Amino acid sequence: MPDASIDLALYSAALNVTAPPALIRPLLDHLVEGQFSIDDIMRRCAENGVRLKAHLRKGERTRKELRAAFDLQSVERRHLDILDMLIASLEAKAARDAREFEGLLDDLKARVSALSGSASADEALKLEEIYRTIQAQVRVEVGELSDVAIFLRSLRERCGDNRGEKAHLADSESLKSLLRSLSPPKPPSVS
Repeated sequence: MPDASIDLALYSAALNVTAPPALIRPLLDHLVEGQFSIDDIMRRCAENGVRLKAHLRKGERTRKELRAAFDLQSVERRHLDILDMLIASLEAKAARDAREFEGLLDDLKARVSALSGSASADEALKLEEIYRTIQAQVRVEVGELSDVAIFLRSLRERCGDNRGEKAHLADSESLKSLLRSLSPPKPPSVS
């Protein structure tokens, strides 16, 4: 019978970490289109910061659940296949998002520079703060995708293809042979 806890942990991971909340992209789209109010954007950045922290906490919980499930249950080939799919999905999304955000940030930087030239000194500082905040939030959002992919790769590596297949040794000679094969070779003696 399949181990439901691994299946549930993988399902939870697929829901929680492969589709982060749409925080930064909608904001950048509005800014690039020129829908710009400094106070509204600062408020939105603060809200996004709170939501991004919640997303990071959810990701950490998901990693702990996955680690526990894979440590405590028998891992089957299909679990490793699902990990491979999640890793590929996360890495592709991180690469795609990084490219898209880079262009959007360049557009935003140009808009901030243009607006700063005609703004008061206080407004120019706020505009620069908005840009730095959004840039940091982009790094966190894309970084989380990469961090989860790295975690899943290490989990996949740790589990290996043979972890779920328990070796049954018929006798003590088989055990000794297995242990010898796992032991590092003895260094040559120096005489």
